[in-house]
Amino acid sequence: MVRPLVIFGSITILRLLLVCDQIGWAQNDPQRASIATRESVVERDGNGLYTLATPRLTLISDLPFDDELRSWPALLDQSIEQWQQYFGVQPQRMENWKIKALLIKDRNRFAQLGLLDEVPAFDEGYQFGDVIYVREQPTVYYRRLLFLHEATHWMIWKLYGGGGSPWFMEGMAELQGTHSLVDGVLKLGVVPSSRDQVAGWGRLRLIHETLKQGHAPTMSEILAYGNAREDHEIRYSWSWAACVFFTRHPKYGPILSELYSKKLDYSNALSSQFKRRLKPYWSEMQLEWNAFLSDLDFGFDYERSTLPSSANLTWNPVRQEIPALFPIASDRGWQPTGILVEADKPLRIECDGSFQLASRSLPNSNWIVAPCGVTYRYYRGNPLGCVIASVVPDDSSEATKPWETLRVGLGTVVKSPKPGKLFLKVNEPSSGLYDNSGSISVKISVTNP
Repeated sequence: MVRPLVIFGSITILRLLLVCDQIGWAQNDPQRASIATRESVVERDGNGLYTLATPRLTLISDLPFDDELRSWPALLDQSIEQWQQYFGVQPQRMENWKIKALLIKDRNRFAQLGLLDEVPAFDEGYQFGDVIYVREQPTVYYRRLLFLHEATHWMIWKLYGGGGSPWFMEGMAELQGTHSLVDGVLKLGVVPSSRDQVAGWGRLRLIHETLKQGHAPTMSEILAYGNAREDHEIRYSWSWAACVFFTRHPKYGPILSELYSKKLDYSNALSSQFKRRLKPYWSEMQLEWNAFLSDLDFGFDYERSTLPSSANLTWNPVRQEIPALFPIASDRGWQPTGILVEADKPLRIECDGSFQLASRSLPNSNWIVAPCGVTYRYYRGNPLGCVIASVVPDDSSEATKPWETLRVGLGTVVKSPKPGKLFLKVNEPSSGLYDNSGSISVKISVTNP
């Protein structure tokens, strides 16, 4: 959570001395930086608060500092390096930035000391100018995520003067805060590869539950989010998903970047400008958004699962005398066929050939697979690797919902009550597409009712 900066009141600043040359090379060597931070001096004052100070971060907490907390200054240094690249910022601009972080277990203690006088009540975290606040959490991962989340608010405020519209403000903080940490090396902006790696993080679960219940917000509703605290976890989850979708998209990402990099406030101005710029692509964007949500899961591979642009693709019905022939790549997500399925007119889909499938979930699996897939393992109700289809209604509905699928296998007949565009893919989690090779030959022809 973030609010506009006002003049900060009198807050007790706890100080300590440490040897600066222990951490001077932190940005260039994350592993050595982590070790150096662990060796830094931590002081405890008469109020029972611990303080660790580095040139960039002053960390204050009522919790004893373990190695995890001692690593936070080095993690912030790594974050700043990544933000410089992500947002295209010259290092000199961020060189002298300093931030204070309060990690709070006993809120009453901090309140009695006057350290919360200038901030409203908050659930998990808050950013107020050059100060961020993080409540203690049940898991180490989620506590670290909140630290990076609030630090992202701070960084965007420093760069652009504000946070942007609520979906962008919170979505970008969630996007940057969702991270991996392996051997002291931090990576921001990841889609977690497994639930086990992100204990306490429930964004995907909430998205899947909302989709299943049929209560998913439309894109217009996401862009119009306000700052209300009700159901904020669901709104944060959908804001995260929208930022993943837009920021990495080859067409929409540069539009969004151009808008937010000029100047930000805390109004819905960014949303209004962005929606106006998206107007020529709105129908295509809605199609791509639902395709994205259909495959969004742990380990989501954005590059392989992004729907190829079909804006310039001519969609036509299959002619009676000329079947349509084309390949389906095994290492890509949904692929447009250019076939328009007419209402109540059946089409026959036939598949031939084989491809190489390797499954992360099965050791030593490297199979040559036919279009019917392998029944040894199922994914979302269909054999792993089998060909599946989706007929996407060609209408103006803004409904956010995953695509309905039909098992094709070696062959089937497709019939839809509404006209729609035909898409095909092999049935496998997005995370498993990268090591497939080969393609399936597809033939689509008119069949008698």
